[in-house]
Amino acid sequence: MSSPLLFDIHFPQGPLALWVQAIWSAQVPIDRQAVTRRLVADAGSGILFNLGVLIRVDNEVWHDPVVFQSTNKQAHFIHLPAGADLVGVRFQPGMGRLFQTELAKQEDNAGSLLASEFIQSLLAQLKDCLDIEERIGLLDKAFNQRVSSMTDTCDFVMKAVELLQQSSRVDLLDVLPISQRQIERQFQRRLSMSPKYFQRLRRVRAVLLALKEEQSHFRLAELAIEYGFSDQAHMTRECQLIAGVTPKRYLKNKGLH
Repeated sequence: MSSPLLFDIHFPQGPLALWVQAIWSAQVPIDRQAVTRRLVADAGSGILFNLGVLIRVDNEVWHDPVVFQSTNKQAHFIHLPAGADLVGVRFQPGMGRLFQTELAKQEDNAGSLLASEFIQSLLAQLKDCLDIEERIGLLDKAFNQRVSSMTDTCDFVMKAVELLQQSSRVDLLDVLPISQRQIERQFQRRLSMSPKYFQRLRRVRAVLLALKEEQSHFRLAELAIEYGFSDQAHMTRECQLIAGVTPKRYLKNKGLH
């Protein structure tokens, strides 16, 4: 039986890809059953537009039509009832908070996203647009235009994130012209976590993505070594802490992610 969740995702190209990793849409038809999904931590943040019924994340009901999803440091469960109709933008790690700051400067507005003319205009246009591809295209074009005047070529957080995602053994002090304290402070301000925790989180995410593949019938002990854990027990502890699920349980319950 097919899933009642209708999910579409678009990965931006060009300059927008430096800011946004994905633009997505999620719907549950009114005549289908509710859906629960695990949101695996990815160190990203996002803006969610709710065009349908109220939804719940963990035990919290989200009432606002626009929500800034703060940096995801641990796994959460999202509960989508029949009639759910969402569209959103998922920022690259560290870029969501920067976007908020720059948007507030451009609009001379220190308030919430709900007070932003840019966001309110998008919300109104999205409500008038029922076609999923048109909604995604609208967000792609709007955010592309908006970030074109925000790009900072000397963004050390962006560079550090890129380096840490390429290798877990990189020494940022050897590559970036800033001190350890400055790196830590900027990571905390933009991602609400340390560079070390970011590495741990991305490693757990990589393991879960590997387990998701149909061909992933390898032994967990071998997987642990491949992804840089000291042993299988270490991998299990990290997955439980950050993703809220052990590798074995994740394999048994793939329908919940």
